[in-house]
Amino acid sequence: MMRAFYLTALVLTVIFIVISFVYIEKVHSARMDAIYNSLSYDSYDSYGSSSYYDSDRDNEMTQEMGFISLFFFFVYLAVEILTFVKLKTKTMKVLTIIGISFTGIMLAWDALMISSPGGVSFDEVGPIWVLFGIIQLAFCIVGVIHAFRKKA
Repeated sequence: MMRAFYLTALVLTVIFIVISFVYIEKVHSARMDAIYNSLSYDSYDSYGSSSYYDSDRDNEMTQEMGFISLFFFFVYLAVEILTFVKLKTKTMKVLTIIGISFTGIMLAWDALMISSPGGVSFDEVGPIWVLFGIIQLAFCIVGVIHAFRKKA
């Protein structure tokens, strides 16, 4: 049973990393477009002042990635809790505690990003998402090895 969970988590982690890279680029592009459009000659009013730049598109994509990330974070929590219950080795218990801690921090950060996309944009925090994905990938690889070794 744990083998299937870890193999699924392994595949989902690779997908999570790819989606994170895609959204980093999309949000950054939308943000730069909004800044460029706010600085263009057409955005100046008759008094010579620039209108405030509209960042709705990058805020929407930031919130969208926040909700997508929630799915992955809850999958990681479920796998880590199941690991804590099923695999009784010291290595897996330590990795599970570290994984739950990291995932809890990421969930809090994700909630902040969803609630205030203008303050925390995904192109700013996206590299941390990728780093978290790489850490989860390492945990999943160790989990697959332990699951096949212990036949859990």
